[in-house]
Amino acid sequence: MKMKRILIAGLALLMLCVLSVVLMTACNNGKDDPAGGTETDTEAAPATTPDEATEPETAAPATEPDTEPETEPETETEEETYKVALYQLAPEDQSLTMCYVIRTTHNKLIVIDGGEDGVGKDKAPYLPAALRAIAGVGDNDYFEVEAWFLTHAHKDHMNEISKMMRDYTPESNYKINNIYFDFPPFGTSEFTGTSDDMQIARLRENMNAYGAVIGAEVAEGKDYYDTINGAVVNEEAIKNGLEFNIDGVRIEVLQTWSIKDGYSNLNDQSMITRFWVDGQSILFLGDCGPIAGKRLQDTYGEALKSDIVQMAHHGQAGVNKACYAAIDAQIHLWPTPVWVWKNESKTYGTDTTREWLYGETFLEPDEYNIVAGMYKKYPGRIDRVAQWTKVLPEMTIELPYILPYREGNLNVDPGAPTPGFTPVETPYVQDGLAHCYSGTMNTRKGHDSNAAVWEDLAGGYDVKIKVTEKTHFVDDGLYVNNETTYFPVKVVQVLEGKEFTVEMLLGELNSTGTLYNDILSSGNEHINLFRRNSENVLELKSLNNGRIKVPDALNIMQNALITITYKQGEFARIYVNGELKGELKAATGSLEIGDLYIGHNAADSCCETVFRSFRVYNRALTDEECAFNAAADGVA
Repeated sequence: MKMKRILIAGLALLMLCVLSVVLMTACNNGKDDPAGGTETDTEAAPATTPDEATEPETAAPATEPDTEPETEPETETEEETYKVALYQLAPEDQSLTMCYVIRTTHNKLIVIDGGEDGVGKDKAPYLPAALRAIAGVGDNDYFEVEAWFLTHAHKDHMNEISKMMRDYTPESNYKINNIYFDFPPFGTSEFTGTSDDMQIARLRENMNAYGAVIGAEVAEGKDYYDTINGAVVNEEAIKNGLEFNIDGVRIEVLQTWSIKDGYSNLNDQSMITRFWVDGQSILFLGDCGPIAGKRLQDTYGEALKSDIVQMAHHGQAGVNKACYAAIDAQIHLWPTPVWVWKNESKTYGTDTTREWLYGETFLEPDEYNIVAGMYKKYPGRIDRVAQWTKVLPEMTIELPYILPYREGNLNVDPGAPTPGFTPVETPYVQDGLAHCYSGTMNTRKGHDSNAAVWEDLAGGYDVKIKVTEKTHFVDDGLYVNNETTYFPVKVVQVLEGKEFTVEMLLGELNSTGTLYNDILSSGNEHINLFRRNSENVLELKSLNNGRIKVPDALNIMQNALITITYKQGEFARIYVNGELKGELKAATGSLEIGDLYIGHNAADSCCETVFRSFRVYNRALTDEECAFNAAADGVA
């Protein structure tokens, strides 16, 4: 009996040992399996002996390296890749805004500006929903912006990021990894205008709040805004060839604000960037104006050539024609609302910019001109990802964006005059005569009333004419009525030199403008010859160096030779029919006019006349020479 109890006890102990081994094996299998599945535990336990149970642990280090290299390449090849795309976003067709997003191959997001939705600073931002739609995630899902570039501190460019940082909390389901901007020091005279200061103050406040939430490090004695402002992007870094590379997208920072441009306005302080995707370049000008555009052109010259360009200042009153000519882009991105694009009020320079590109004020966008205010549809709810997903195809440009070459109509100088050019003798003073456009001999072979080119008899730099009812040749010159005609860059360069003379022989002049009658102008009005209707004076404005005013203008301008002579630091003068009528001291530096045109298409500044001759000298003619040319024109 005692022996029976011993056998039973021994059997029980043996079963307990076996059960212990089974349980240990099951526990080990459950821990190694990330899912801890019960089916694996059950299947593994019966087949495992105490000795075998230790083998997976000792074998694992040897097998894992062999297994991982096989699975990792499969994971990389299966990782979803995307066609690189550029998005020109707009919440609806009325908002004056600028927002560009680039999605890279591996779904990284790069934002330029971000803009605003036009409904005010206190509304919730729309951009998180748009960015989630681009990233391919749902409402409130997590997303990241890899890099955010801000051009300048106007609300229609940076209000969205300002509001996103204003609303940011530890629970916010997004992250901005890098913010790049370079604004003039806060609270200094470089910021002009109360409204501009208000916008930058709001951005600074919201950015500092965002920095506090993410626990950003700040420099001693500075806040988060001051710490990152200009920390990477600055004038010195640009001189040293500042570039970024984000997931295969190469980014050049070409220009930022400079004290050399003065304190004109925030637009000319715009940061200018160029992005490269598979050999194609996209240039972002922000709101860059003529002053900064001239510096950009002078700095880079032929290297400014780009495939795609964002039209400066929403496509109106931005950089001048010469700068666009140097960029020579085939694709034009217009961050422009419908009311600026159509310009029904004739208040904006959109028509002029379109004429620069192709010689016509076309209204229908096309594959070469993509207009943010002219999409076929916009999101009904700007805070819903699904709504943005529906309309994104309207706003998407897959890169590289290759289209057949389209011949433009910019008067771009090829670097040499018309091939085979031979100067034509004229009865005028020859010394310094750089360009001569005759009304009675508008081609070098004679006069052609149907010509679409006004040929330069002296220099060979011909003017392309958009022949319309309002602009065309007549027997004695170029008829101009409420339209503009631009001169080539070579003519502009003469007027940007140390001295020059411009002579314009007019026919009868009919005052059609409500306020002014513009005769000769540059886009930035650094030179402007016009009649001021209220005073009936012929007025010359050159840079910001005062005005020359000649009375009885409407009478003396009829069939008259109007001459401007200019010498830097010495004088600017107006002659009428060879007789000096007024002068003032000239500015010491270049006029930097950027472009030059006759006529005007604005209702308040137009006139009707015939330009019977237009001549440009690279020096200031004397009193006697002005009188000589007036006699040659038969008006002395």
